[in-house]
Amino acid sequence: MQPTLKPIRISIISERYEVAASLFDSVYGDLAEQVGGNVPPTPMTPAEEMTMGIFSDEASDDYFVKPADPAVTRAKATGQETDAIEKIELFTEGFLTVTPDGSFTEEPSYTVTITYDETELTGMEGAHSTVTYRTADRGLVSMLRTGMVSTAMTFKAHHRSICTYETPYMPFSIGVHALTVDNRLDTEGILKLDYIIEIKGGCAEQCEMTMTIREDAGQ
Repeated sequence: MQPTLKPIRISIISERYEVAASLFDSVYGDLAEQVGGNVPPTPMTPAEEMTMGIFSDEASDDYFVKPADPAVTRAKATGQETDAIEKIELFTEGFLTVTPDGSFTEEPSYTVTITYDETELTGMEGAHSTVTYRTADRGLVSMLRTGMVSTAMTFKAHHRSICTYETPYMPFSIGVHALTVDNRLDTEGILKLDYIIEIKGGCAEQCEMTMTIREDAGQ
């Protein structure tokens, strides 16, 4: 089977706000510096997540990370707007590529790639984003950005990773800890990510992102 390439319309809706959590500790931070700022996803136990300020509800698979601003908690409880939550809605066009990955599994496995250009709205105008995963492991999603800014982030529930974020000014080390990865892009056209991201030396933020794709019938 040859790779298939389809033009798509992409909707990305995200909310992010500062939280009282930290993804960096002395041991993990030293490790990141030793390997140049890129550390593969490392599984975290519930006890380790608690030390980072992440609390899970085993009964519902929900997570609680204390917001740095109490206004966030009130807004989420009442549905009111607050400047403490940054909301972004991005509508753009891109491409969906599906390629057989050659895995020897009972069910055929494919590599799914979604590509699109960032815009001024996200603050990364001039960057090109690529979201990739294998259908044999939908819970592991990578996001690569190149261009004006560049980085390679990996999302896997209950895993933390350290990577480098290159900008025109200077590089930063960032930590990413995924809380949930709900990936139904190749079946229903939707990806939901709930994760914490932190620039080393800065404040951590919780980000809830929903990506929706549909085939561009106009092409």
